[in-house]
Amino acid sequence: MDKNEKTVETVFDYLRWRGDLTFAQDAFNEVDNLILCIITYLNFRRFDILCSRNPNDAVTLGEIVSRMTPEDEQQGLSPNDYIPLMQAAADSVRFGSVRMFGYETVRDEEREMQLDALSFLVPDGTLFCAFMGTDRSLVGWKENLNLSFMDAVPAQVGATEYVTDMAAHCPDRLLRIGGHSKGGNLAAYVAMHIPEELQAKLLDAYNNDGPGFRKSVTDTEEYRRIANKLHTYIPAASIVGMLLEHTEDYAVVASNSRAVMQHEPLTWGVLGSRFIRLESRSELAKMSDDVLREWTASLTPQEREEFSTALFDMFTQGGKLRSLEEVQQKDLLRRLAADGKQKGIVSEVLRRLIADVKEEMLHTAEEGLKETAETLKETAENLYQAGQKALGKRK
Repeated sequence: MDKNEKTVETVFDYLRWRGDLTFAQDAFNEVDNLILCIITYLNFRRFDILCSRNPNDAVTLGEIVSRMTPEDEQQGLSPNDYIPLMQAAADSVRFGSVRMFGYETVRDEEREMQLDALSFLVPDGTLFCAFMGTDRSLVGWKENLNLSFMDAVPAQVGATEYVTDMAAHCPDRLLRIGGHSKGGNLAAYVAMHIPEELQAKLLDAYNNDGPGFRKSVTDTEEYRRIANKLHTYIPAASIVGMLLEHTEDYAVVASNSRAVMQHEPLTWGVLGSRFIRLESRSELAKMSDDVLREWTASLTPQEREEFSTALFDMFTQGGKLRSLEEVQQKDLLRRLAADGKQKGIVSEVLRRLIADVKEEMLHTAEEGLKETAETLKETAENLYQAGQKALGKRK
């Protein structure tokens, strides 16, 4: 947010000021959805009881959070701790009787699949299935790249199977689905692809700043059946949430942070039982949308696949590295200077992206923002030259 803007209240304030209201007193809302999705980022691998899909085995948040240690902290890319939020929720009247079960975590390098799911029994008689976003494993990042050219990635298929099974274990409960980042994309995909009889039991599907879908996915009868149940929330400066297509309406939410850090759900603005809405996204974010859309549209599905494969192989040294921590310990520029076909593919795609950035900067200048545009144009050119040098090519 701008320095002159007031700091907005967040999910922590929501729990302090409204945590004494039961779901019978105040119905489940979009902020409740985000809280459960944030909790899903925590590492529950040590708690075998959570793996049961039998609702009779479900345990309260308090029973688990009291046993958690720093090794159980969130697995996402955020620098923030999420255990304090789970503790605050467990201590509240509103979430104190919410029970959790059905924990699943999958890392499958052969299938290029990363999936983390957790389900909650809400005291209003509903089942909430939540999906975590991308973690620090490189297989999760490869799956994200695959979204650009595949109609369905393994995590989307696995998430659909997960919800179908969890709902079968709770036949008397209505259903909600949610997720943050890639988890939001999974929630929306699941809503489209669960059986029709289960779609009839679906109340809401929440996509919290997750990528959209290719048009071939949204231009379907399955999508149209659940369009009015899908709720999409995008921060003003979102990048992640605007990837691919968002043909549905989405709400622009305020944040206490700037730029890409607005993706962090702990920064989202809350007022009462709703996120604080903004009229539109930031100008820089809108410009980024145009560049990314034009760039993506300029690539054929085959080019997207080749680029994704080549870039991933460079990052992982042909599959030798498996986490972002391992990548950070290596010399990225040296890997990007690899010889052969991969170098040519990555170089050409990045060249086209930089060309689109330059064109957008010139367009911005024509609209009266010349000084800012020239600065950004110069930055883009410097980045391009550095990239060319790293790739062992001369401009």
